[in-house]
Amino acid sequence: MARFGGSWDTGQRRNLRRVLVVGGGRAGVAAAEELRRRGFGGEIVVMCDEPDAPYDRPSCSKGVLTGHKRLRDARMPVQDDLAIHWEMDRRAVQLDPVERVVVADTEEVYRYDGLVIATGARPIWPEGWPGGEPGLHALHGLTDAWQLRRSLRRARRVAVLGGGLTGCEVAGAVRAMARDCVLIDSKQQLMSQGLGEVASRYVTEEVARDGVQLRLGRRFRRLDRNRRGWVLVLDDGSEVAADVVVATIGERPDTRWLAGAGVDVTDGVLCDEHLRVLGVEDVVAAGTVARWPNLRYSPRPRRVGQWIAALEQGRAAAASLLRSDHPSRPAALVPRFWSEQFGLRIQVCGEVPTDGSAELTVSRQRPGRRDTARAGVLVGYHRGGEQIGLVGVNAVRAFTTTARMMLAAPPRLVEPPEFVFEQPRPAPHAPVSPAPVSPPRGGPRERFSTGQYAAVR
Repeated sequence: MARFGGSWDTGQRRNLRRVLVVGGGRAGVAAAEELRRRGFGGEIVVMCDEPDAPYDRPSCSKGVLTGHKRLRDARMPVQDDLAIHWEMDRRAVQLDPVERVVVADTEEVYRYDGLVIATGARPIWPEGWPGGEPGLHALHGLTDAWQLRRSLRRARRVAVLGGGLTGCEVAGAVRAMARDCVLIDSKQQLMSQGLGEVASRYVTEEVARDGVQLRLGRRFRRLDRNRRGWVLVLDDGSEVAADVVVATIGERPDTRWLAGAGVDVTDGVLCDEHLRVLGVEDVVAAGTVARWPNLRYSPRPRRVGQWIAALEQGRAAAASLLRSDHPSRPAALVPRFWSEQFGLRIQVCGEVPTDGSAELTVSRQRPGRRDTARAGVLVGYHRGGEQIGLVGVNAVRAFTTTARMMLAAPPRLVEPPEFVFEQPRPAPHAPVSPAPVSPPRGGPRERFSTGQYAAVR
């Protein structure tokens, strides 16, 4: 048994020549940019399983669906002078932390000295869902958003399965296009996990007032075809007919490629408070795939699936990987996100407990009005005399003032957990025979000898 730490805690800068970033989303790009900002002069290779350049994933459920944004408007800006080598349309299928290589689905093998895991998450499809059928959609990437946008042009009635943030944004886009919309969720209120009970109740009232037909407290049971499209059968026997059905019931961390690598992937990649992956050396994780103890709030490792958090985690993970002359600070981040839908500006900063462990304060911006969400409301969460969370709906000025104070306040960190584990060994596997490699985009490949592997950049 060993306490996780060892050479990680020396505070000495690592002599890394090549850093491989697996994942080309917000966390992966932020990590690559931060490496350069901190003076890393070695190679940076970013492997991404999508063919397009990095893009802003939140745009998929916002402007792209309604046509207010074109596909190129969703592209994520990346500095041209960072000397990052992009390996697009390559999906990681195996990690060997002993040989320090990642194998892609093309059978190419990528060597690394330092590794950033930023593979994000995959959407969950409902059980028994006939994938690939016309009129059935999930919303995860730009391709999904473009296909759904084309379907919405011809649709008259749309069913959205899932009342979280993405599902509500899709419903808002559908109503903005003057289509009928039915929103189905097993909970009694929309976005309750992200907004808390009070704010979600006010938002749910406004969504219903906008004309969305709500089927709350109901679960999906079966999907049948009809002459025009699809019929969703719910757990109470009721039916919902729709031309287009969009599933937004959640996502799972993309960790399949880490099986046998000696990494805890119970619910994302388990990391310490610095985002260093437990059980392997010189590997960090960032973004939705990372499960780490945010010591600003709790020692319990958890995941955060938010765009701003992914940006800040990517930067913190890069700093931890380099291990500068001073020990890196814990990745004690303040989660925050925003959304615009149904004429509501929704903003969240900090932690929003749903277990009743925090004291609540509710401030209505216009107390005399019955449409509380549209008139403006601010909900604060407090624990031990400290404000830990804030939810604002149409209360931009008041929210901004309080959120700035929360971000500026020095955090009171809790004690980190004691990660104790058996030193893992990767599961045995057959040697990988690299496939013939064609010249890459942008120049010739360089081969490296790494034991049983032929590593290819």
